[in-house]
Amino acid sequence: MRIRRLMGVSLLLASASLATGGAVSAAAASPRAQISAATASRAIKRAENLLDGRAQARRPRELTFTLLRLARALPRLSRPQRARAKALLARPTDAEDPGGSSYTVPEAPPACSAHFCVHYVATSADAPNLGDGNANGVPDYVDQVIATAEQAYATENGTLGWQAPEPDGNRGGDNRTDIYLSELRGELFGYATTDPGQGNDRSQFAYLVLDNDYSSSEFPGTVPVQVLEVTLANEYNHILQFGYDVFQELWFLESSAVWMEDRVFGSIDDYFRYVRVWTKLSKLPLTFDNIKVYGSAVWLHWLAGRYGPGVVRGAWERARGSKPVGFSLKTLERSVAAAGGLKLAREFARFAAATAEWRTPGVFPYVDAPLYPDMKRRGKLHAGQFVKRRLSHLGFLLMRVRPRHVRRIRLLAGAGKGTKSAFALVCRIGSVAAGKVVIKLKFAKRGGIRAVRLRRPGRCSRITAVLVNADPRQGGFFFGDWLYRHDREPFAATLVLKR
Repeated sequence: MRIRRLMGVSLLLASASLATGGAVSAAAASPRAQISAATASRAIKRAENLLDGRAQARRPRELTFTLLRLARALPRLSRPQRARAKALLARPTDAEDPGGSSYTVPEAPPACSAHFCVHYVATSADAPNLGDGNANGVPDYVDQVIATAEQAYATENGTLGWQAPEPDGNRGGDNRTDIYLSELRGELFGYATTDPGQGNDRSQFAYLVLDNDYSSSEFPGTVPVQVLEVTLANEYNHILQFGYDVFQELWFLESSAVWMEDRVFGSIDDYFRYVRVWTKLSKLPLTFDNIKVYGSAVWLHWLAGRYGPGVVRGAWERARGSKPVGFSLKTLERSVAAAGGLKLAREFARFAAATAEWRTPGVFPYVDAPLYPDMKRRGKLHAGQFVKRRLSHLGFLLMRVRPRHVRRIRLLAGAGKGTKSAFALVCRIGSVAAGKVVIKLKFAKRGGIRAVRLRRPGRCSRITAVLVNADPRQGGFFFGDWLYRHDREPFAATLVLKR
């Protein structure tokens, strides 16, 4: 009881030190008006610099979201801003624009298949290799793009059942999805963007722009055909997403598209490079707007592994009519519930604990998991010593615990009042490749202290303590992002040994 009282005092002091803690309140502005004029100006400049090669992409697919932000804000921009933004959103076959993305020569006759038309030019820097080995009158690279696109369609729209793209009103010649080949600069892999003039409609049509060769000299360390495949699968999924709801959040747009890459081209595993970064960023919220969003495909692999791949499509199907507009966690929770799953907070808690030993077969429900990098541990948890940390929504912390030959280890841990949270001890018995994993987890619906007991810890090859802020609840929309009710919440933990 003395340990419990000390734990309560520790948490109370930690909570008191958080001047801005607890639930937040803010007027919930619509994501339809999510960027200011000043932010729009920066987005316009950034897009122009990316397209003309004056800036390197911070993320390989950064341009898709930059252009989407402009499209969302278009009705609110000043007349000069609107003109620049519309030029950036224009297709390469439209009038020349200041971003340098338009063709400078007339296009060749487009090459079309059942669901796509590929547009290209025969001269200038934007021209692909015109070699035509099968003598069908279409460059081999264009044939390859068409075949890859149809494979993406067969999986995304066929096998996985996503709805067809929103018809584009015969832009590009007819209602088929248009793909434009161009010499992209600054290591841009490609991008998808909506056409201007669609106002605030949540369902919008769009087109794709891909590099004209994916040369290894431009994209060091890559295989051209593989870059084409994963980029097309990813960006085409954005086209489908825009048909459901253009106002969903970046993390959900990108994690869904990266998840889809591996569904269409599972042997490539290009997303592993993002998972390597993700393993070091567990403390950051799942929704955080940085490179983590690409690696968050592992969260969708977890859900799809437990409830089937339709759970991701189901979230997008629910997105268009969801309220509040663009709050992706709610649409995902509803889809998981429809599949018979847990509340999102409890599901995330189980996911976070499983990542501690996800490389051991049987722990994580996806075939790639044994190949994932090990998760980063941050510090050690010792008996009799309190550790205090702050965690924000859907962030978690893994800590090392030294196996001890005692009867039992008890983890005493707690979180700020009202915070949906979880605490776990994860024991791996034996090797990574052939061992057994025991997960002891306690969920706290309203915060407070929980005790997690692990018997015979001496049998474990490795023990990990996991602290999880599993709270997905938002408290409004302000300055272009959601505010969450339980960010920067105090967590504290200690160990008690039973000899």
